[in-house]
Amino acid sequence: MGTSMRFRCAGLVLLAPLLGLMAGCGASHARYVPTSGEARSSLEAALTAWRDGKAIGAIEAKPPVHVVDSAWQGGRQIESFQIGDEEDGGDGTKQFVVKLTMKNAKGEQEVRYVVHGRDPVWVFSAEDYKHMLDMDNKPETAPTSKAGTRRSGRAR
Repeated sequence: MGTSMRFRCAGLVLLAPLLGLMAGCGASHARYVPTSGEARSSLEAALTAWRDGKAIGAIEAKPPVHVVDSAWQGGRQIESFQIGDEEDGGDGTKQFVVKLTMKNAKGEQEVRYVVHGRDPVWVFSAEDYKHMLDMDNKPETAPTSKAGTRRSGRAR
């Protein structure tokens, strides 16, 4: 399994319980939606860490921030960033379009970031967020066992 796939799987394992809680909570859904201030400051903390050459992953902040960004994971570096206005994703996320100036590249690029959760706050590039939730991305599948095999002495 490649590094990218392991990274996505690890993120999904960490995010799945949070999404499961949100799906079943209805009225308490707001507990998992970051405030506007938390969302913006968490995204800023993540992008500042990236700009400053820190490793991707958990960022020490209040509340703690976890980052999933394949460009950062892949070793790309940013020189500067500009966070745009907040957009409500309508799904318990806050979203921001960020102008990134990459090192060793000409011009800016716009990247949408999705911010979700309260403690910790999760910051995803929109592309990675989509991959995390997309069931059609053809994940590697484990071999299936044949029907009728025995486990722990019991027939299935």
